[in-house]
Amino acid sequence: MLNDFERKILRIIVNYAGQRRRMPRMDELENKTGRSRDLIRESLLELERRQHINWADKSTLEGIQILQAWEQDPQPIRKSQPAGDAVKYFLEY
Repeated sequence: MLNDFERKILRIIVNYAGQRRRMPRMDELENKTGRSRDLIRESLLELERRQHINWADKSTLEGIQILQAWEQDPQPIRKSQPAGDAVKYFLEY
């Protein structure tokens, strides 16, 4: 499971790739996250280790390839039961 910062980096990268058609530069990641280059680099390495990205050329962020844009949830999502009479009213009348 990714920590919050790794998830944030992944979302930024995915959004840049989708909206701007490029990977963010390191200074843009620093600006968006408010964190140091070292912490960003460690998080990118962890994303690569967990196979969310492929980062062949570690000297630049341009070559990052997104392999998995979302974190896989190992537990199935349980659907909650209807909330009693209020929901029943809209479903049956």
